[in-house]
Amino acid sequence: MAVSFGLLLIVTGLALAADYRGIAARHIELAQRLVRPIGLGGRTSRADERPRDRFILFDRAFGMLMVLLGVVALTGGAYLLASQA
Repeated sequence: MAVSFGLLLIVTGLALAADYRGIAARHIELAQRLVRPIGLGGRTSRADERPRDRFILFDRAFGMLMVLLGVVALTGGAYLLASQA
């Protein structure tokens, strides 16, 4: 269980950290659309893009943290499996 959870964290974290196919940007745009609409008529100004850019960087940094946690979970799960054998 821990090994599969670690692999899931690593894959998801890598997708966020590398912004695979714009997943981090789409995640932030979806979150902003749910919280509040951006501009009038779907138009965005540069002032609205600055927080979006910061959140994209945060999302990518969070992805790196997920990769590190995934490595820890994968290592711990492998150790548990090896100790039971």
